[in-house]
Amino acid sequence: MAEILLSVKNLKKHYPVKSNEHLFRYDYLKALDGVDFDIYEGETLGLVGESGCGKSTTRRMLLRIEPPDEGEIYYRGADVLALAGAELKSYRRNVQMVYQDPYASLDPKWKIINLITEPLRIHAIGDAGSRKEKALELMRLVGLRDDYISAYPHEFSGGQRQRICIARALALDPQMIIADEPVSALDVSIQAQVLNLFKELKQRLNLTYLFISHDLNVIRYISDRVAVMYLGKIVEIASTEELFARPAHPYTKALVKAIPIPNPQEKLDFKVLGGEVPSPINTPAGCPFHPRCEEVEDKCRVEPPDFISLSGTHSAACHLVRVPI
Repeated sequence: MAEILLSVKNLKKHYPVKSNEHLFRYDYLKALDGVDFDIYEGETLGLVGESGCGKSTTRRMLLRIEPPDEGEIYYRGADVLALAGAELKSYRRNVQMVYQDPYASLDPKWKIINLITEPLRIHAIGDAGSRKEKALELMRLVGLRDDYISAYPHEFSGGQRQRICIARALALDPQMIIADEPVSALDVSIQAQVLNLFKELKQRLNLTYLFISHDLNVIRYISDRVAVMYLGKIVEIASTEELFARPAHPYTKALVKAIPIPNPQEKLDFKVLGGEVPSPINTPAGCPFHPRCEEVEDKCRVEPPDFISLSGTHSAACHLVRVPI
């Protein structure tokens, strides 16, 4: 069994918002409300859920862009939230980011050589010559020609820009990459190429990924394990094969049944999930999914469910789940 690279325990982030009822009081938007998961060295953990469920907030907490209100984050056993100075800089060197919109994350006034070598300059690695050689090496690694090195971001297609972003993320030889919807802004054919690049780089460089997406087909293709998020909580986590073959939580079942089938002649056999996602300001008592669950019981309305282990790699937070005998 691989070692745990990154561990998240009871992570919470509540944002104050002005109350509609009381002029001088605040309510709290519960973006994260007790998130727990582990990422093992060398694996790809897919994080999936509807828009607004807390996926990107989780990413910001892991990168120390924002501090959580409660909870713990450990990287190789070290408390990430306690890191400062050189130790924090070392953590950020080892955990890099690929964003959703490649054009928005690239300075349009900078040439590609400057964009890729910027992390090396920040961390004072090498001189101008060695940095240029590193940039060329990374460009070849992600499938870009050497003569692109003096071009500007507007001269590239969306897929090429994302390759530039990946090259920049790899400049510091990180151990882990957090990818937040990295293919959602790309055409479907280009998505496949970029996903294959991610898989190839993982094998060649022994990388670990946290891959965030709302697209279950993408998650199914890229991930070793999948964590399903709903209203600021993880509701199910399992190996990819297990989760798609035998989803346990009613929300996961609805997501899996709603995956589009690439055959217009084949009829989908599922009911549209009713209701709206509850407000993260006024979250329901008990199970957060119970207002939309067709299998809801009285217990679900008042008592938050604990995680139940269904196998060594499969757990779900649901009162309806039965432990196999």
